Amino acid sequence: MRRGPYELRTRLTLWYTSVLAGLLALLGLAALALLDSGLRDNVDASLRSVASTIAASSRDTIRAGTNLESMLDAVLGPGAGRFFALLDPRGRPDPRLAARARESLPLSTLALRNAERGEETFETITLPGARTPVRLLTLPITSGGRVEQLVQAAASLDEVDAARRRFLLILAGLAPLALAGAATGGWWIAGRGLEPVDRITETARRITAEDLARRIDSPATEDEIGRLVAVLNDMLARLERAFATAQQFSADAAHELRTPLTILKGELEVALGTATVDGGTHRTFASCLEEVDRLISLVEDLLFLARADAGMAERPQAPVDLVDVIEDAEPALHALGERAGVDVTVATTPGLIVRGSMPQLLRIVLNLVDNAIKFTPRGGRVDVALHPDGDHAVLEVRDTGPGIAPEDLPHLFERFYRGDPAHGRGGTGLGLALVQSLVEVHDGEIAVDSVPGRGCVVRVRLPRAPARS
Repeated sequence: MRRGPYELRTRLTLWYTSVLAGLLALLGLAALALLDSGLRDNVDASLRSVASTIAASSRDTIRAGTNLESMLDAVLGPGAGRFFALLDPRGRPDPRLAARARESLPLSTLALRNAERGEETFETITLPGARTPVRLLTLPITSGGRVEQLVQAAASLDEVDAARRRFLLILAGLAPLALAGAATGGWWIAGRGLEPVDRITETARRITAEDLARRIDSPATEDEIGRLVAVLNDMLARLERAFATAQQFSADAAHELRTPLTILKGELEVALGTATVDGGTHRTFASCLEEVDRLISLVEDLLFLARADAGMAERPQAPVDLVDVIEDAEPALHALGERAGVDVTVATTPGLIVRGSMPQLLRIVLNLVDNAIKFTPRGGRVDVALHPDGDHAVLEVRDTGPGIAPEDLPHLFERFYRGDPAHGRGGTGLGLALVQSLVEVHDGEIAVDSVPGRGCVVRVRLPRAPARS
């Protein structure tokens, strides 16, 4: 699947934005827990201070014989009774405090048990009718190792809840802004970091087997990108040497084979023309001559492909009527079809002139039809059609063979690729590669459409030239 140009950049941005969001969430939870713990510690410290003050005031009141309630109002302020309570060791209200219209503070079994041991107890409770919980401290007052009184002090947790809500609102408001800023900065940083990769991709896309001399510009830095560029350039240099060696070998081998094959063909023709050759020997020489002709054709194909790879193939510019090409090839096409038991039909449109070489265009037609016949079973049909398409002439060769498997389509124009040998009748594997090179020499295009089991169609598009006068 082809991926978009910004996919890696987007994924990097999403990854570290997601990581940052997770870190912010963890940091927010930790900060909220610490804030809540600190605020509660402050409330507990305030309650301990109030309870200690009440305990000291209670002892002073007992010694002075004054009214305890008046003393507490002087210390804590009038009307503060509902935030504290004085109890006897059994948890009953101190009779020295006058009854007020206030809510009593509950005394839990745990607080009473801890008080008997001289330990203070902090609890978070909810008073009847209250909207928010309160923090309650139960502090025993001891004298001589004996509990004399219990002091209860309570404080509302409204301020703690309000502070928590303010913190959450601030976090909820600032976190999206921080994430948006981080995503924007991350997108920019990722773009800057991947910019050399984009340049490498564009350069590598322009490098082909015919242009291996091109190199990727190396960045000035000696980082991972610089090392990658150096490795790729080294690989391109090795490929260039390997391709040059292979091309030179193909050209040299084909050139060296041409002369002995030509000599061998001449000697076989002389032997066939000798009257003393009997029937069996004559058939053997004829078969050998066919194989030599096949080898000579293969050598000529290799030479042309080697020249095309090296950019030395001539680009003929003579005007050629494609109808003349089809008419010249038609007898051979019908002969090939009759030999294989395949019906060959030809349909042309006059006036289709292209610039090129008559022999090379004839070779295109013969190779395409011969290839279609090889892959068409007996009783099948191959249709050759020539028609205009705007500024182009289109040559179509359609067969009723088994079609081409999807996995074979990308490899059809590779040299010596044979596809499924069970569906063909032999061949060198150079036919379509040669046709592609010939079409490119004529500035044309070639494409193959096929559905397995429903045949195959090959289309060659060649630019039209003005009609001959």
